[in-house]
Parts: sequence; structure tokens; C-alpha cells
Amino acid sequence: MVWSNKRALWLVLALALVAMLAVGRADPASAVTPGEVTSANDLIQSGFASAHQAERSGGNVTALVADLNEAIQLVQEAVVQNATDPAGAAADLGNATHLAQAVAAESPSFGRTGLADRQATEETSIGAAVAVVSAASLVYLFGERVYLVVWLRLYKDYVVRPADG
Repeated sequence: MVWSNKRALWLVLALALVAMLAVGRADPASAVTPGEVTSANDLIQSGFASAHQAERSGGNVTALVADLNEAIQLVQEAVVQNATDPAGAAADLGNATHLAQAVAAESPSFGRTGLADRQATEETSIGAAVAVVSAASLVYLFGERVYLVVWLRLYKDYVVRPADG
């Protein structure tokens, strides 16, 4: 059987069309869906709530907020590159989700650390106030006596003479 150029052309076009449909269907399957983006954003919001609670407890959450801002940046990059690089978008979204989950997991320890630091500061302040009040009380009670004893010891060898003579 002899193939004509017309038949060969139709066969090549049909194969090309099937290949394009197969490639076209493969990309959306690996692309990031809006539900995944929403889920990542929800995790980031949960991380911000946890970080806020840790900050209210007195924790220094600067590193946590930096991680959450990085996660937001990764989600935005994933949305932008979803049409051109679905695998990269999925990786960025996965990294953003991981960062948000890590922040939510670390926030309680930052809050406990802040609470312990605040308690230590209060204890130090109370101790300093007690020391100042004690020293002031001692000076009030014994200040004159101590002053006179010190003055007498310093000037014991001095002789006081009248100015007339």
C-alpha cells in the first residue's frame, strides 16, 4: 500500500493534535488550584494569629513574622508562575505552606519565652525597689549618726581656734 503525501500529512497532524491534547491535559493536573492557594493563605493567617498571641505574651516574634512574610511572597510567586511553570508554582506553594505550619508550631514556645522574660524582669524590678526602699530607710534611721561618726573620724586631728586670736 502506498502512502500518499496527503494521508501522511493528515496522520502527522492527527498525532500532533493528540500530543498537544495530552500535554494540555498534563499541565492543569500539576498546576496549583485556587483551593490550594486558599488553603495556604488560611495557614498563613493562622500563623499570624499564633504569632500575635505569642507577641501578646511578650515574645519577640520578629523572626516568625519574617517567615510569614516570606510565605506570603512565595504564594504570590506561585500564583504568578502557575501558568508558565506549574511545577515551580507547586513547589513554592508547598514551601509557603511548610513555613506557615512551622510558624504556627513555634509560636507557643516564643510566647512562653516572652512570658518567662517578662516575669524575670518583674522580679528584678521588685528586688531593686525593695533594695532602694531598704537603703533609704537605713539612711533615714541611721544617716545622721553615720554622718557624724564619719565626720569626726575625718576631722579628729583638726584644731578649731577662734578667729579673733
